[in-house]
Amino acid sequence: MKVQNGTLAVNRNGVHLLNGNGVTTLCNSSGDVSQALTGYQYTIQTTTQIMAQVIKQKFYEVPFADYIPVAVGNGAGLESIRTNLEYIVAGDFSNGYINNASGDSRTPTVDIAIGNKNAVIKTWRGAYKYTVIETMKAAAAINYDAVSGKMGALKKIWDLGIQKMAFLGELSDLSNVPGLLNNSDITIDAGVTIPKAISNMDPTEFSTFVSLWVAAYFANSNRTVRPNTAVLPMYDFLGLQNPVSPTYPMITKMDYLQNALDKACQAKVEIIPSAYAEKAVNAGYTSTLGNDRYVLYRKEAETLRLDIPIDFTLLAPGTQNNFDWSGIAYGQHTGCVVYRPREVMYFDLP
Repeated sequence: MKVQNGTLAVNRNGVHLLNGNGVTTLCNSSGDVSQALTGYQYTIQTTTQIMAQVIKQKFYEVPFADYIPVAVGNGAGLESIRTNLEYIVAGDFSNGYINNASGDSRTPTVDIAIGNKNAVIKTWRGAYKYTVIETMKAAAAINYDAVSGKMGALKKIWDLGIQKMAFLGELSDLSNVPGLLNNSDITIDAGVTIPKAISNMDPTEFSTFVSLWVAAYFANSNRTVRPNTAVLPMYDFLGLQNPVSPTYPMITKMDYLQNALDKACQAKVEIIPSAYAEKAVNAGYTSTLGNDRYVLYRKEAETLRLDIPIDFTLLAPGTQNNFDWSGIAYGQHTGCVVYRPREVMYFDLP
């Protein structure tokens, strides 16, 4: 990475390039990187072997479509997607009873009402640049393709950005572009059903929690549906491998919880973890300090959906002088819009 007109600053989250245009995160995932470790130039000897393999960074990456139904192609090039919602307007069923003996001719009428939900479309673009000299330097390094590397970096920025947005939304516009974990219309159970981390509960506390969790969701849904998906903070999910109690050491809390949810919902419930559900990660998005947030919901497209009108599109690089080259990538997305708020419920630790 060549640094011009800027300085490198290191913090616990990685390395940042500071310049007059703001802060650009280099997102190092292998520990802190010093400026001396970046660039094409390094000292070798005649007894030095340069490996053909290039080791790349790793990031926290999850297939967010496993959590949220995703639709691609709706509203391409537009500014929003509006979905109509239909409601039945009618009296009680018993109003339809008639008295045949008296010639009762009453006929109660039903009607429908139409509402709507709007999903704001965000348009994104990013660029990469290189020069002829830079490609020559990369070629001299034998095994490194600077151009494809920058293209890949741009794609990675899109992937990581859409992933975070799917869970936490766009911080500058949460009302229009929320994430799975911070929709404003969702009921929040603040420490009542889950008063402490599940993995830290004793047998009595755990038994009480299991008996209340689905019941709280079912009541919130107006007794219409039960959940098919449960999201847990990553640290608590990983801790559920401990036994339910010393008396039954062969039964883990995970197994017990999975079996209880499946039985209560009379269907398979997917229990999945997310680092975004941890307060240290979602601080500023769910609340100022963040929340350890558990979620029960119906993973169905009519309940919630994320739209990608235009998926990541990389255009061919162009030049005006055949020395400086640049390329553009673009795409469009919405937030995670919940169309049936009662079918999603948040449970926060106190």
